[in-house]
Amino acid sequence: MAFVPQYVYERVSMDMLTRTTKKGLLTSLKAKVFYTSEGKMVSYYTQPQEILVTNNKNGDITIYNFKENSITQRQNFFLGTDQNQLFYFLENNKSDLGLKKMGFTLKETNFKEGLKITSWIPPVTLVREISRVELAHEKNNPVFLGYFDLKGKAIKKSYFTGYVQVASVYFPSNVIQITFENEKDSIVSKVSYSNFKLDQQVSDEYLKFRIPENAKVIVN
Repeated sequence: MAFVPQYVYERVSMDMLTRTTKKGLLTSLKAKVFYTSEGKMVSYYTQPQEILVTNNKNGDITIYNFKENSITQRQNFFLGTDQNQLFYFLENNKSDLGLKKMGFTLKETNFKEGLKITSWIPPVTLVREISRVELAHEKNNPVFLGYFDLKGKAIKKSYFTGYVQVASVYFPSNVIQITFENEKDSIVSKVSYSNFKLDQQVSDEYLKFRIPENAKVIVN
């Protein structure tokens, strides 16, 4: 059999819509997200504000507010693009969604109703907050990720559905995340991705956007 190499993209873009419900209030975020094979990510938000967020693998973050013509810069390694779930899907590293990199250790693997379910033990730094993490795959694609506290109650649950093929990888077009604040309150977010484009189809407008020299620098 002849070897057929996987198609490797140089850049990809997608539309992102995030709807979040908290205490009966619904908020929405709209953005166009750009990602390059070098690990650069640009998010152009149009709702609720026109904001451009640029990030890289080192966690160098630049936030530009169009209306205020202001710029905020931050550096946080833990907010680098290779710590983002988008990274693990786009780079086809879906086996653990970064759990190993965060210090989690695989405890056991089970198979149930067509799912491969792995259980992970937290690193020492998190043992007072997390008892375990469960990750479920269906046909090599993650469909569930859950964090549980010391009493076995869920802290956060994520569901990945609607997989579509982007270049040589499969990407979830819908991600539902539930964060349990307490026994009565939770935050539910649904992120929908659409309009995927590759390489020549991807506009350079925001990937090469130059912030005006007269932008006001905001120091936190």
